[in-house]
Amino acid sequence: MEIQEELERKLKSKFGLDDQEVSQILFDFSLFTLPVEPSCKITIIDDDPDDNKFVECAVASKATHVVSGDKHLLNLKEYMGIQIKKAAEFLAILEQNKL
Repeated sequence: MEIQEELERKLKSKFGLDDQEVSQILFDFSLFTLPVEPSCKITIIDDDPDDNKFVECAVASKATHVVSGDKHLLNLKEYMGIQIKKAAEFLAILEQNKL
């Protein structure tokens, strides 16, 4: 729920979307995602502790990658084998693996 709330805030503040647009995006997002409840707290990002929730979610879901534009997450680069990449970097990985 924390991640959804942050996504909602960012869509409004960073992209200037109105409530209806944000609601539609969150609905669309819910169609291809599964909620994950982290089983443990992780404190690895000291500069912005609020970002730790993304690492917790990645660990709990056994993710291989986190895709983000957040500098604190990107500075981490990797955690427990989970690669943290910008969107363009991740798309390049997907394209490379498609061959």
